[in-house]
Amino acid sequence: MTKLPFSSATVADTVTVVILVILAVTTSGHALGSGATLAVSFGSGTVCGIVASQPTQRIECYRRGQTIPIDPNINFSSITGGRNYFCGLRSGGYAFLCWDTTDFSSTNFAPKLVYSNYTVRLENLSYGDDQVCATVVGTGSVNCWRGRDNFQPPSGADGFVSISSGFGFSCGILANVSQVRCWGSNTTIGNLIQTGFGNMPMKSIVAGGSHVCGLNSTGFVICRGNNDSGQLDVPSSTEFSTLALGESHSCGIRRVNGSVACWGGGGEYSVNVTGVFFETIVSGSNFTCGLTSGNLSVICWGPGWPNSGGETGLHQVLPGPCNNQSCSECAKSDVYGLGVVLLELLTGKRAIFKSGDDRGTPISVVDFAVPIIMAGDLVKILDSRVGQPELHEVEAVELMAYSAMHCVHLEGKERLTMADIVANLDRALALFDDSHGSISSGIISIASE
Repeated sequence: MTKLPFSSATVADTVTVVILVILAVTTSGHALGSGATLAVSFGSGTVCGIVASQPTQRIECYRRGQTIPIDPNINFSSITGGRNYFCGLRSGGYAFLCWDTTDFSSTNFAPKLVYSNYTVRLENLSYGDDQVCATVVGTGSVNCWRGRDNFQPPSGADGFVSISSGFGFSCGILANVSQVRCWGSNTTIGNLIQTGFGNMPMKSIVAGGSHVCGLNSTGFVICRGNNDSGQLDVPSSTEFSTLALGESHSCGIRRVNGSVACWGGGGEYSVNVTGVFFETIVSGSNFTCGLTSGNLSVICWGPGWPNSGGETGLHQVLPGPCNNQSCSECAKSDVYGLGVVLLELLTGKRAIFKSGDDRGTPISVVDFAVPIIMAGDLVKILDSRVGQPELHEVEAVELMAYSAMHCVHLEGKERLTMADIVANLDRALALFDDSHGSISSGIISIASE
């Protein structure tokens, strides 16, 4: 195989940086009261998801052995669940509806319109045990509905970039200083959490029953609040990409491989499945559900999960929020920019550059690199400022190049998903520690249907 002009240190560092950047921008949390594409109403053991690969981003639920299509059949951008209800935010943020999941005499959930305003749009919809809060698009101010009579939202002068809700309290990250502020009827827990975080800048937070976890400005998981069941005791030496918190337990998706670890809750929340990796997870009071990477199906576990076995009737749930009206290809459509970044790193060129001398014609790095990669002449486009690699390093660079090429495909359905990209780059990084083998002997993630 032809030697490619890359030094081992430069290639290894490049792949490592790319993986960390991708994982950083996809870090999220879907706890007891956070909006996502997967939600649970824990009082009735109901789990709901926004369906993928459909003309509309409709909601479908699973409760005690029955799959329930949710009316109306319209587009939703996110859903969130509480004790006896779950709510869905309409695409565009101008309305949200809620459904009562506790009527077991009916096979349908009746929708209730809670908010509708085409002028003041909402985002960050968040359901605790019995309160719903959301932020106003543009200002970040918080509105709350339901809840106890003494549940008070924060000052309208405060703007928040994100919020999450627990049992009788909600917390958010202030837009101007990135610090945690809490409010609600459960002032004891709210004050404990807020005081615990102090002035620490946070990138994201998720709430459980009486605790909050999140990522600080350096990407480490920090938990504050009640620790009577060990729910604050984050496993050491483990980095997490997504968090989900219940009443007395916490779970996270490991960045390294997409598997799940749980802590607290008396050790009753261990995931009893092997070889299963997750796109996202969400927790109710006493159980957790996860969206599997393999086929986007949902499985649940924990002492409060009412069904025998972890399987549910939910399949092909959307792995993340989308903004477009029809989102069947959303998981693949937003990776184009990452493909451009990979090509920039491989070639040493900007996204748009001038060919030849300074008077050359502007050309995109995609138009420059992709035809050459397809022709099998990768060596011609690689940054010439670095040296010769070993054989296994050549394979890693090729894997990066082919991943980038599939990310920038003109047809969205032919692009890689984020899970595909991370899997490919993880394999590329592993190749730097391996002195034998070839790409053909491993699994390469190409665009999945």
